[in-house]
Amino acid sequence: MSQEAIMSRLETVTNRLEALATRIDGGGGAPSPAAAAPAAAGGASDKPFVKAFDDMVSSFFTPVETGAKAIGADLEGIVAAFKEAIKQNRALLSVASRCKKPADQATLQTAVKPLLDAMQKVDALKDRRSKSFNHMAMVAEGAAVFQWVCVENTPAPFLGDIIPGSEMYANKVLMEFKGKDETHVNFAKDFKTFLLELQKYVKAEHTTGLVWNPSGGTDYSSASSAPAAAPAAPAPKPPGGGPPPPPPPPPAGFFDDMGKKPAASSGGGGAAALFAELNALGEKGVTGNLRKVMKEEMTHKNPALRASGTVPVKKSAGGAAGGAPKAAPVKKPPRKEQAGNKWFFENCENDRELVVEGNPKTAVCMVNCKGSLLQVKGKVNTVQIDGCAKSSVVVESCVASVDIINCKSVEVQVSDWSPMITMDGCAGVIVYLSQRCVDEDVAIVSSKCSELNVVLPAAKEEDDPVEIPIPEQFETRVVKGQLVTTPVSHVGA
Repeated sequence: MSQEAIMSRLETVTNRLEALATRIDGGGGAPSPAAAAPAAAGGASDKPFVKAFDDMVSSFFTPVETGAKAIGADLEGIVAAFKEAIKQNRALLSVASRCKKPADQATLQTAVKPLLDAMQKVDALKDRRSKSFNHMAMVAEGAAVFQWVCVENTPAPFLGDIIPGSEMYANKVLMEFKGKDETHVNFAKDFKTFLLELQKYVKAEHTTGLVWNPSGGTDYSSASSAPAAAPAAPAPKPPGGGPPPPPPPPPAGFFDDMGKKPAASSGGGGAAALFAELNALGEKGVTGNLRKVMKEEMTHKNPALRASGTVPVKKSAGGAAGGAPKAAPVKKPPRKEQAGNKWFFENCENDRELVVEGNPKTAVCMVNCKGSLLQVKGKVNTVQIDGCAKSSVVVESCVASVDIINCKSVEVQVSDWSPMITMDGCAGVIVYLSQRCVDEDVAIVSSKCSELNVVLPAAKEEDDPVEIPIPEQFETRVVKGQLVTTPVSHVGA
């Protein structure tokens, strides 16, 4: 085991021991706000797994709140909403410790509904216009971890599939602020640590699903009526004092014309009135603004003009009729450089010799390249392809993900392994997977994309690779109050 791993485990054990000492020692001071509110929401009847949840939150979520407050109000607000989801998760654990498992799905959905509503509020606060969008997206994607309460048999592996979605945005934060502002770096690391500790907690306390009390009661209302946790940041108070005041009265004479009948038109109402107005204009009124076509502009009288297929535009005294011509876009010089653990390849055209050799801490960015080929050798942390066209990228191995953003006609090949491949706003992308990616179930996430295809390796050496398209059209139905979405398959001639 490496020295960094040993130090990380020692810090984790120290934090949990300090939290436990704070709870046991009655005279040693009050518990932290992060743990005080959940502890008050439970009671003496809570099972040990509820207290273990409180210890985990107090130890690992408090740094997240502190970092959010230091970064900005936008991030502080979405973290406060995430804290509300933690409170609802804790309330559901308290109910499960006192009640037996619901006999029907409707009762279970009622008990889980406050937690699901809190998750939706977190996602609704994600603002693409904010400077902290990657931070907010990391928190919003992380809110999906609370769905583990609905997963039976394998909740911990389920979290293992959900956490990489948040980790993708955490890596973007690390790439942007590493070496510049450690506050952002620490926030991303602390939030990722909290998600991983939640997974460890679920694996230890709820190995095969949410644990209920077999001899408990059937009062599940506590999940929706649990007292609110102490807020991480002061939120604006809702207005009180009853309904809002009525609108002001309209100005004098506003309703004077209500009793009057509309004046009868000569041509009647509707279409008849329209034609009557057009006829009243006369021939000059309708065609007054039309310009006469000169003989030299008539294609049927000018064979040379008919051969060219275009009519030249006459220039007026004030300049060209179509206005000033648009300036040609400025061609930026290509950029190939390394900055710390980051490699940048920008504005490269028809360059087929782009090669980089990295390590697990290396991040590779390919931006605005056309007709180029990039080879990424060795195991790197992440690869990001943004705004490229008619280019190819060969990745040997990736720790986090391969991100393809706003690209057209791009080919990406993973020769060994990558746990996740994401595509956003792309068209005409082909992804070539290795046999290891197929065997270990690589995750492919796409949004706002078209013409996406995945090529799988051949089962036998004499066979051809299999190319499979990713669905673009979906059908959503309402089934028993839930939305069920399936890809549309076209069958028939």
